[in-house]
Amino acid sequence: MKKLTWYNEMGFFNNPFSIKPAAFHNTILGYDDLIDQMNQKIGESNILLLGGKYGTGKTSILKMIINEFKGKKRVIYYNCNNKEGPINFDKLLTNLNFFRRIFRIKKKNMIILLDEAQDLDKKDILKIENYYEQGFFKSVLLVSQEKISALTPSIKKKFANNQFMVRDITTKKAIEIIRKRIGDIDFISDKNLTLIFNKNKNTRAFLKNCEDVFRCAYGTGENEVTEVHIKQILG
Repeated sequence: MKKLTWYNEMGFFNNPFSIKPAAFHNTILGYDDLIDQMNQKIGESNILLLGGKYGTGKTSILKMIINEFKGKKRVIYYNCNNKEGPINFDKLLTNLNFFRRIFRIKKKNMIILLDEAQDLDKKDILKIENYYEQGFFKSVLLVSQEKISALTPSIKKKFANNQFMVRDITTKKAIEIIRKRIGDIDFISDKNLTLIFNKNKNTRAFLKNCEDVFRCAYGTGENEVTEVHIKQILG
């Protein structure tokens, strides 16, 4: 028989502090309004920029956008970390099905999501603009955790009003996210959730810290998380 995990023993089917992208799609880190705005902009045909530090939820937002537009193979996702030279956009546009691949027919009106866009070079940026102007890309979303140094003045002008930033959440939102995941159980107080959050306000780090503290407290047989457990794990 498979051994139960600590969270199974506590009555949770899955890890309530999972940091996997959109594992809890209904608690998308407080960015529902931002996602709605971005979906509208993408649907209208635009070039957009989504920025934010590592661990603030950009990948989860990307996944929600993909789910919104994935019908009829309209979305191309590409992680710029994988590139070993200029991106072959022709290949991305013709690899969508066998017929297009054989006859090298590029599909138009595609939505392209470029993750880790800080790794783009000037040749990539110029191609993106060109394919956008020709209608191959209906919308372009550049996602970056750093400044994109290769941006041209013309593409900056195109997304001047379409820049979105993902920032660290507030204490109130942090507690709300955890309560939506674990409910109003007495195992941890809002006060101690605040103590954990104040150790590191990055969303990903906060969830991981909550998991570590919970595991520690439950493993000692205690009925609740105390400041001792928080100090033991987080210092």
